[in-house]
Amino acid sequence: MDNVIQGLKVEREQLIYALKSVHEADHAQILEKKLELDTAIQWLEQIDLLQLHPPKDYIFAKLPETKNAFSEYKIVETLESDDPRDWQELKLMHEEEELWLYTGDWVMKSKK
Repeated sequence: MDNVIQGLKVEREQLIYALKSVHEADHAQILEKKLELDTAIQWLEQIDLLQLHPPKDYIFAKLPETKNAFSEYKIVETLESDDPRDWQELKLMHEEEELWLYTGDWVMKSKK
């Protein structure tokens, strides 16, 4: 993945150079390409950091609309019980902040 990321960074630098040397009329198109490369690089770096497998190894699901606009989704550990009273909520954290799941959020599950 490093080679691909580095290649995109080289292409990004070429676009930055082009922004400095082309007519202002061409800036919008070049800037759009640069922003697309920035996004691609950020995604690939995150994938590399998390050591994710190829996308074919995952199932992606978008959380559906809730019955109430103020509802959120919870993840629970069932503790091998069908009784919700036995379940324990899993608190998702990111940088010491609790994450809440809402309509439209995505869940990714490994097939392996």
